[in-house]
Amino acid sequence: MKYLFVIYTDKKYKKHLDNFKSQMFYNQICNSPFIEVIEWGTDDDTVYSDLPNKTQQMMKWCSENKEYDYLIKCDDTIFDDKWIHYSDRLNYEKLFLNDLFEHQWKWGEENFNIPIGKDARDYGFIVYDNGVWGKWESTNKLSDDYRGINLLKLSEQDWKSYAKDHNFDNFDISKLKDIPFFEGKFYVVSKEFSIFISEQEKFDMPVEDYMVGYYYEKFKSIRSINR
Repeated sequence: MKYLFVIYTDKKYKKHLDNFKSQMFYNQICNSPFIEVIEWGTDDDTVYSDLPNKTQQMMKWCSENKEYDYLIKCDDTIFDDKWIHYSDRLNYEKLFLNDLFEHQWKWGEENFNIPIGKDARDYGFIVYDNGVWGKWESTNKLSDDYRGINLLKLSEQDWKSYAKDHNFDNFDISKLKDIPFFEGKFYVVSKEFSIFISEQEKFDMPVEDYMVGYYYEKFKSIRSINR
């Protein structure tokens, strides 16, 4: 089994990339006999809405120029404080030796009520120094072709908040299908699925990780018909 680990970056994100490369996890994947590590986007200056196209181009290049069974797309910002909860899952032994991928992060303040004056830790939650708290829950494996760390399925209100946060004035929520997808911070696709994504037409929604989930539903449907 060979993994191609793609660190997804941008030229304006050098400090994030440097932080990623300072982590023990980076040294572990670089020294692994079954993982090849590359960087994608070091010379790019990509606007957020064009990330779907950037990912399709990345998968096209990788499928034509690299040998792998699975491609891992991992954002260089994943070790930033905002995403500190990923530190519990982004573990070499858990992922590559024990195959513990599929989970779902439950943000504490959005999903749980803790009595005033009580410590969330006493209720089984993880609390980080920067104030982020919540818990990871394991989820069922979707497929060998599409895996990840944090499985999402957003409500209409979630999408409205997303559009507001990213200043998408013309974001048409009615086009979105009610499908699960893995958060774009870290996901895994088989080589066959990565080729399929690269061959699809340019995606017309500005949500890169949703695009992968959307094309997985299409990939799964076509595969079932051909079998």
